[in-house]
Amino acid sequence: MTIRKIGNKIIVDTGKQEKTVYRVQIGKNGKPYVALDTVSTDVIHVSDGNSKTGPCLNFNFPVEMTCDHRCECYSSGKCYACSGCYLFASNQLQYAENLAFFRANSGEFVKAIQVAIDSAKKTLFRWFTCGDIPNMAFLSCMVEVARNNPTMKFWSYTKKYTIVNSWISENGELPENLKIIFSHWLNDDGSYFPMENPYNLPTSEFIPFGKEQEAEKVTHVCPCSDPTKKVTCATCDHPCYTLNHGESMALLEHSTSRTKERDKAIKEAKNNL
Repeated sequence: MTIRKIGNKIIVDTGKQEKTVYRVQIGKNGKPYVALDTVSTDVIHVSDGNSKTGPCLNFNFPVEMTCDHRCECYSSGKCYACSGCYLFASNQLQYAENLAFFRANSGEFVKAIQVAIDSAKKTLFRWFTCGDIPNMAFLSCMVEVARNNPTMKFWSYTKKYTIVNSWISENGELPENLKIIFSHWLNDDGSYFPMENPYNLPTSEFIPFGKEQEAEKVTHVCPCSDPTKKVTCATCDHPCYTLNHGESMALLEHSTSRTKERDKAIKEAKNNL
């Protein structure tokens, strides 16, 4: 779904877009991305779901310009947003246009997102299968959108802990229908990406291949990452949207080259039962 700003109006664009000229660069993690200064500032894109994500609106930003580059998920390229369809030039362009729109039209961003919500009539909204919260102003927009749509559930993983902690310190609790989940990354060497969580927000724990026993320390295991289950976000009951303070969700490493043999063995064992 494309939302276009034309003059003082924000409308759903149903016509053909003009071709946008853009430049592709290579990021510090060796992955291509679209340079922000070469894209338009009058368009945002909100996905209204697919066979994997299910009936859920989804809004993305470019990893290169919004994620914390210090984390191993970025530098190693293990993040799912650093591979596959996320690297398609058309998708990279949409993510960059989303960020360009926010920077150029921050005062109208909430209105533009509301147009997408009203047009799609979905009940779930995920911020960022790709990218992260760029600053406190954007988090304030996320909060405003949630408050304007109290019957809709909103959800986001983040490693921008300082932004979220600062916002809560200055403004109080987040809306109940906006779940901000602190992504806690377990490195291959057993160390964690440093996380401060003074408000005891729910967390997600990335469990790399070979450290599956660490999942026993959390309160939930994401069914979509569990190789023993045939579940996608489209068929899941979405426990991520209902995680409470102090609860945690394990995300097992999956769909990577080093997990394929493990998953194959598990599947064969189940078939032999």
